[in-house]
Amino acid sequence: MAKVDKRYTLLFFAQALGSLSLISQCVPIYARLLDDPGTPQRFGVAMVVVAGLSVVLVQTAYWYRVFNVILPVRTKRVVVGHLILFASRLGFIVASALFSIVLFRHLPEIDFAQNWSTFLWRGLLLLAVLFTLFCFTTELERLGSAMRGPERQPLPRN
Repeated sequence: MAKVDKRYTLLFFAQALGSLSLISQCVPIYARLLDDPGTPQRFGVAMVVVAGLSVVLVQTAYWYRVFNVILPVRTKRVVVGHLILFASRLGFIVASALFSIVLFRHLPEIDFAQNWSTFLWRGLLLLAVLFTLFCFTTELERLGSAMRGPERQPLPRN
């Protein structure tokens, strides 16, 4: 059983590292899009490579964990479970904010006739990043829910 725990820990930290890398890439992009909506942003090759590799790392670790490694929770830790659930919600707020700024403020200002292929691959990368962060937050929710345990029912009053 110790082997499963080590595999889960390794896979979880791979997902966490990749997700933190994606979030660290999203924050400066968010600020630029907020300051200058509609202007096509130039992203360095390094930023795109880091985002792509982070997506691959998280997706690989996530799906391997889903199909091959069980959650190693054996005891209830209600408070820790709640904190993990809280972290999952906070993580997806960043992704939701980026998507909202792109969808509601940036896209209406863009002239798509300029270079539609660039907008296409950037849109696909954005969707991949959002789905990746969704997968990690789902993993956090599973872990937090398992640690929290089932809700206790109050004793009936007579």
